[in-house]
Amino acid sequence: MANSKENKTIKLGFKELIDTYSEQQQARLEAMDKAARELKNTQLKALNIIAYAIDHNLSALYYIGAIQNITGYEECEFINNHLKWKDLIHPGDLKLYNDVMFNLFHGQEAQICEYRIISGQGQIRWVTDMAVPIQDNTGKPLRIEGLVIDITSRKQTEEMLLDRQAQMDSILSSVQDVIWSVTPDTFDLIYISPSAEKIYGYPLEKIYEDAANGYELMHAGHEILLENFNTLLQQGWFEAEYSISLPNGETRWLNRRAHFAKDTHGFVARIDGTDQDITRRKEAEETLRYISTHDALTGLFNRFYFEKHMHAIDSGSLKDLGLLVCDVDGLKYINDNLGHDAGDQLLKQCAEVLTGTFSHNNEIVSRIGGDEFTVIIKNCAERELNAAVERLRQAVIDYNREKALYPLSLSIGYAFKASEDSSMGEIFRQADNQMYAEKPEKRRGIKKLYRILKL
Repeated sequence: MANSKENKTIKLGFKELIDTYSEQQQARLEAMDKAARELKNTQLKALNIIAYAIDHNLSALYYIGAIQNITGYEECEFINNHLKWKDLIHPGDLKLYNDVMFNLFHGQEAQICEYRIISGQGQIRWVTDMAVPIQDNTGKPLRIEGLVIDITSRKQTEEMLLDRQAQMDSILSSVQDVIWSVTPDTFDLIYISPSAEKIYGYPLEKIYEDAANGYELMHAGHEILLENFNTLLQQGWFEAEYSISLPNGETRWLNRRAHFAKDTHGFVARIDGTDQDITRRKEAEETLRYISTHDALTGLFNRFYFEKHMHAIDSGSLKDLGLLVCDVDGLKYINDNLGHDAGDQLLKQCAEVLTGTFSHNNEIVSRIGGDEFTVIIKNCAERELNAAVERLRQAVIDYNREKALYPLSLSIGYAFKASEDSSMGEIFRQADNQMYAEKPEKRRGIKKLYRILKL
């Protein structure tokens, strides 16, 4: 009996010892867990991250880390359910947040989303929420654990860059010149400004597609880049003018400037360039060129062009060409009696007869004075020159018979350049002297005709 009591006493003492040890172990584990959580909390604060766990009612199981820094609220406000994370969500992003939570609690895998929260100070902050559903052995969701990272600075930088890009796009859209950039080796199109649609006549999508397919539509621009690539290599830039055909058949002139663009290490990264529409300038130049070489009244070549061509013939030591010098008879008489408008009409009639008679590429018709016209016939024989003079005389007769508003009479002189040694000045004097020898009789005849017609 005594032994039984002793054994019972020993068992009770052993149990007390075990219980005391268990309590100490539990306290030690709790202390270690607390220390680990505090360490984790400190680390998360340093990284400006929130770690959390919520149940299916979206109530907090724990929130640790940079809670106060990111939200402006204390951890206890979430733990005591005075505040739910959902209450912080920006109204514009609330549907997104609810959809993500629904998916997580219905067996979906981890979700990552970006949304806005409104802090306790009323600030709008952007966060990335990385959440994972925790399930039991049957797959039933128990809770959601996740990390919240403050990405406000990144978002602000992105928005600033987007604003700058929008500003740049706006500026480039207002610039009439085409701004473009291609790779320096394969000429792949990197960028082209919106003004390209107006200048080239194709949508931007079509231009990018064309560049990817070898520049079939933008062939002229590609060729000008290839042609000037050696210049680009030698001096780092080039400038050239070229023309393109628009889809509507219109021709447009462009001035292309291009240069090598280098990266921060000094290596060539791109070829940047511009295409400026110079069509109006080219048209103006052509107009000025035309005006400088043509007579305003008749549209024939003028004295400047005639003399320039005479000099070119002498410089080239050409021969086998003829020169006609023609003078309109009675121009002063008709100007004095009917006015200069009538005289201008007579000069136009003369030009019409001359251009109708001499229309080949080797025949150059000019008006070199008030009533004086010339015709240069290249690559002709002397007999062909004589035949041309007769052809002109007959053309005047036919014109007077069929079309003339005022009777047309021409005094004609001509000469043939058979030798390279003869100058065009000498040939001109021969033809001019012959014309003046014929003129008095023609002048008397035309005056008599006008008196008969009572002009």
